[in-house]
Amino acid sequence: MMPAQEAWIRSEMGGTRQALVITKPDVLISLIKKAKHPLIIIGHESLTDSSRTDVIIRLVSVLHESLNIPIICTSHIAGQLLSRGLDVSGVYGSMEILDRLRDPTWEGLDGNGQYDLVCIIGFSYALGSLLFSGLKQNAPQTKIISLDPRYYPHAHWSYGNMKHITWKEETERLIDHIQSEHMHQGEEKAHV
Repeated sequence: MMPAQEAWIRSEMGGTRQALVITKPDVLISLIKKAKHPLIIIGHESLTDSSRTDVIIRLVSVLHESLNIPIICTSHIAGQLLSRGLDVSGVYGSMEILDRLRDPTWEGLDGNGQYDLVCIIGFSYALGSLLFSGLKQNAPQTKIISLDPRYYPHAHWSYGNMKHITWKEETERLIDHIQSEHMHQGEEKAHV
């Protein structure tokens, strides 16, 4: 991981603590695996073009199946996820998601308490910035990872600003890395 870079929209500076830039898929996977209670959140911008939608759904599917991470989404993307056979744990509005994650009394979707790591993908930059800022200020116990191709300084870890094709290549690399690790772990269990 590299030190933070400039926010995609310059007025969105992250204060004294800014997100670290994700540069290697194995570091990202390590962060996710260390989490005791992770969650994936998918937003409405996932539907901006079919190429992006396909990559996001593949990534979320692999994270869900390989690492058993529950998925919540906004209503805009729910139909796409369900039609592709993904198990969605909840469908909420963007602000409702934020309210639940910052509420210390919320027991989570499974009744096991608040989430310690949240991976967020597919929100417009303006809305994503509000979500990340709200979580940074009101849910400090929750680590936040942005999987979008824009740098979010309010997250704990974020991809840097990149073109769509570069983001797609990085996401494909992450998917391949997760799948190969999951397959390797399956082989190790079979030998025991």
